[in-house]
Amino acid sequence: MKSAKRAFVCAWLCLLLLAGCTLPLSAPVVQEAEPATDNVRQSGAPALPEERAGAPPRLVDRLVYRQTPVLTRVVDGITALRLEPWQQEVAVGSGPVELTWQLDTHDARPYRGLLRTEGAEPAQVRTVLGVIQARFEPPLPDRWTAWLEGVAGSHTQLVRHPEPTVVLGYRAADGTVVPLEGTEAILPAGPLRLLLEFDQAVDADSLTSWLSGVRQCTALPVALAQGTGDRWWIETEEAPVRLYLDLRTVVAAGSGLPVARYPLTVWSEAGLPYLERVDLATGRAEELLRLPPEIREAWPSPDGARIALRSWRSHGDQWRDDRVSVVDLTGNQVIGTTLQGGSLHWVGGRLVNRVPGGSAEGAWELWDPDTGEKTGGEPPLSALAAGMPEAVAFSPDGRAAAYVGPAPGAGAGGAEPAPSPLVLVDLRTGTVRTIPGFVETGGPSGEGAALEVAWSPDGNRLAALEPVTGAGGSRVVVYDLERDARTTAAELPVHAWQARLAWSPRGDRLLAYGGGGGTWIIDPEGGDAVHVADSGHAQAFWDRTGERILAARGPWDGVFVYTLADGTRVELGDGLPAGWAGDAVYIIRRPYAPCGLPLP
Repeated sequence: MKSAKRAFVCAWLCLLLLAGCTLPLSAPVVQEAEPATDNVRQSGAPALPEERAGAPPRLVDRLVYRQTPVLTRVVDGITALRLEPWQQEVAVGSGPVELTWQLDTHDARPYRGLLRTEGAEPAQVRTVLGVIQARFEPPLPDRWTAWLEGVAGSHTQLVRHPEPTVVLGYRAADGTVVPLEGTEAILPAGPLRLLLEFDQAVDADSLTSWLSGVRQCTALPVALAQGTGDRWWIETEEAPVRLYLDLRTVVAAGSGLPVARYPLTVWSEAGLPYLERVDLATGRAEELLRLPPEIREAWPSPDGARIALRSWRSHGDQWRDDRVSVVDLTGNQVIGTTLQGGSLHWVGGRLVNRVPGGSAEGAWELWDPDTGEKTGGEPPLSALAAGMPEAVAFSPDGRAAAYVGPAPGAGAGGAEPAPSPLVLVDLRTGTVRTIPGFVETGGPSGEGAALEVAWSPDGNRLAALEPVTGAGGSRVVVYDLERDARTTAAELPVHAWQARLAWSPRGDRLLAYGGGGGTWIIDPEGGDAVHVADSGHAQAFWDRTGERILAARGPWDGVFVYTLADGTRVELGDGLPAGWAGDAVYIIRRPYAPCGLPLP
């Protein structure tokens, strides 16, 4: 068995190398694709004369890749199969199928002419150096055959079977079974009895192997019991704080096809993050309310009445940090939104969102917290184009937007880019003002990269970080709209393309954070910048006086308050900083250690 597995792996690696190392990890593909009509003759058609020269080579191996609607990657023994010499029939599902023959030759003869099929024609044929691969696309018959003329052992009959499906649920306290639909669910705290109801018999060994991964994510014993028919129950004394259930490695007892069900992530109510208010004067901590899972960042509103949260959310087989919810601190509740979080801004009491990859019509969204709905309202967003960078800043009065525009000639033949302009957009009239030369070294850092801009509280100045060529750091540049003048402040060892800036409430200082070089306090009029030691998280907040900041060492690590006057700090434990409330701070706590969730 070990030697067979080694041969199987080697064969797949050979195909991957033939396809080129730059291809994504999906079905192995060989090069030299041509339309099937150019490569394959109908069964029984005579071979071309040049193909009759010499005896056909010997078959070394046959490989089958059987993609399913919810499992499109190569999984050894499930979607990727090595056929034994005696095996003439293989089960496939409802997705595309690729059948590959490997011959004992590496010459460049046109062996594609040997391919014959009955019952279905391949959509594509690829060949290179003795490897022939035929790809069949749905819709397909229930049974078809493919072989290489004159090559012993090449006949392969492909038989379509339905992939097994499963219904998930849990037994509630009253004995009823509550179905678990979609890709996420929150379970009540307490004992868990999870139901897996398959529509056909599944291989018990594959189910047991899958369960071993589940056991690794809980400190309590996990029992598996079979109910009536094809029902199975998973039981634990306490619902795990988080459980990632990917049943696609469980296979049907007969066909070996994987379960057609996207992964489900479940959380226990007891393991959800929560918002805590810490009074700095007394040290008293108060838990306010439970929050959605997998929070990435928090954005308090300027009036301190709300906090916008962006979280990871499951989209089938992918996780994206695009869930947006809002904490209403006055009503002590969490409000869900339909926003697809990209970059969030509080503007005029409303939440503005730039949708990732949005079209010209749907690039910007405006959400009204009073109605809980998307709205037109103020500010009008029609003046904002889809093509502007994601790093757009809105003026304190909500009447204008600003961003660092692309440098003229950026990306043209590797030439040195010209300085990047500051672009101002009047949201009421749509008038655009361009101020050239705002960032002198503003060439693009990469696809989607943009420099952040920050408005001063009085709306008269804008600040950004300018990359320092060759040094890997940045310098602070400030533009005064009243004086129509650009000035520079301190140089910092932070990455301009990743850092953010925030003005103090009085407009006399700037805060730079999140650029890989810690947190810095800058005097916009010049002078030395002050480094806040042991800080590196991508969020930090001024208090209402501009004399203290709330920051953290890293994500979910070491929240603290730093006082500018004497450089002292108050450590507040692990979590995410979430803003100020007078002499108190908001911190998001997470009462568990992550396990088993495949986030980037």
